[in-house]
Amino acid sequence: MTIPSQDLEKLTDAFFDAITRGDLDDAVQRIHPDARAMQNVVGREINARDLLLSLRGLLDSVDGFAYENPRRVVGADAVVEQHDVRLTRKDGSDVVLDVCIILRFGEDGRIVRLDEYLDSAAAAALR
Repeated sequence: MTIPSQDLEKLTDAFFDAITRGDLDDAVQRIHPDARAMQNVVGREINARDLLLSLRGLLDSVDGFAYENPRRVVGADAVVEQHDVRLTRKDGSDVVLDVCIILRFGEDGRIVRLDEYLDSAAAAALR
């Protein structure tokens, strides 16, 4: 069974909206417990829920977090989205990361695979 593209759009919007609101519990519930994730910065596969929960420390360390300029392609069971992540540091300066996320969805509408690609040099500016 394929999820209609408009439903994939809504599922993707709800996932990113939950993260933007800082409601990681809501976002985690949108990921299947066995989902895997690959984050190119660390170069290893991990549990997707663990990857998402690792954002908590980042969100707590910044004054602002936003997704900007989304560019999205919807396929049969997946969404590829490239977007800018704007993080406002405690000193008021902004760090902007160009990120690409590939979300694959299961028949129940939950994410079963998450792959994240970003410029590790740009991410180093957060440290």
